[in-house]
Amino acid sequence: MNAKGIILLLAVCLVTMFTACDESGISNEMAEQQGLLSVDYVEVQNAKGKKAENTGGFEEGVYSEYLAELNSELAAKGLNNVQVVMAETITYTAEGGVAAGQTLFADDRMKTLPAQWQAYDPIRSSTYGTLVGNDLTHTVYTPFAVANGSINSEPDIDASFETWNNLKKNSGLDIVKVPTPAGVFPSAILTLGGVDDPFVADISTIGFLPGSIFDAVLGPGSSASVLGVTFTFTWTAEPDVVALKEVWYNDDFTWSNDGTPGTIDIESVALHENGHALGFGHFGKIFGTNANGKLHVSPKAVMNASYLGPEREPLGTDKASFNNVYGSWPKN
Repeated sequence: MNAKGIILLLAVCLVTMFTACDESGISNEMAEQQGLLSVDYVEVQNAKGKKAENTGGFEEGVYSEYLAELNSELAAKGLNNVQVVMAETITYTAEGGVAAGQTLFADDRMKTLPAQWQAYDPIRSSTYGTLVGNDLTHTVYTPFAVANGSINSEPDIDASFETWNNLKKNSGLDIVKVPTPAGVFPSAILTLGGVDDPFVADISTIGFLPGSIFDAVLGPGSSASVLGVTFTFTWTAEPDVVALKEVWYNDDFTWSNDGTPGTIDIESVALHENGHALGFGHFGKIFGTNANGKLHVSPKAVMNASYLGPEREPLGTDKASFNNVYGSWPKN
């Protein structure tokens, strides 16, 4: 079966799995709430189904039974030492259709996420079977790194990591690409029926997946609004320390890497999602006015919550976020 066939089969399996979960207790209200996807990240640590505690700025985590169910699936796969705690997304916001007055789309001030990587992490060292130091590693699952069936996105994803890597200045951080071994699928969430190993690298880019998978895992409506998502896993023994990051892109959108008008720029979205993979949150106020039907942003940043057009270089607040986390790495 070719990669496209595998993805379609995967989509059917996931939709079936989460539909079954919905029948066992996910309310319509909860599904509608998750479909809004207007929050910065989806928090699953509050097991009672209440809104999670605000962890910074104007942003608020929302409990998700969809993501909570993933932790049950992780345990079933034998991954008892990690837990998924948040999913950071970038959404598509089209200009036009702005209501009277002003419509606020986002007002975010979270430069850094509540869980972060730890240099010389002893749990990562024991898991990988080798001492981890200053480096963070990333891998791209090449069979799924094809956008819209024909665009090789891997060079653009690699370029986005190099852009963040080049900000390090006095930091000891190095972001190093490692290959995915043949026959291995590097996902903690998805299964292809072969060898699944989410510990191939610290950050695993799974690639471009059908929108139906986004609906199944993040909630109804995600296929039409979420361009990309980064899942954060922490150690169950150290819930503030990142264990893994997993990145997906939504193949239901029209992508390009050559600036074609009316398309989504791969490298720009990858730069945003890999910012989340490095521990950065959303930043910036995005609003629209009725007078001109346009969107406005203050300040403009790679880490704005919505995609506002190509942006392949970190701006002021992006650099500040990087410095907050990695300015003194590995002592952070």
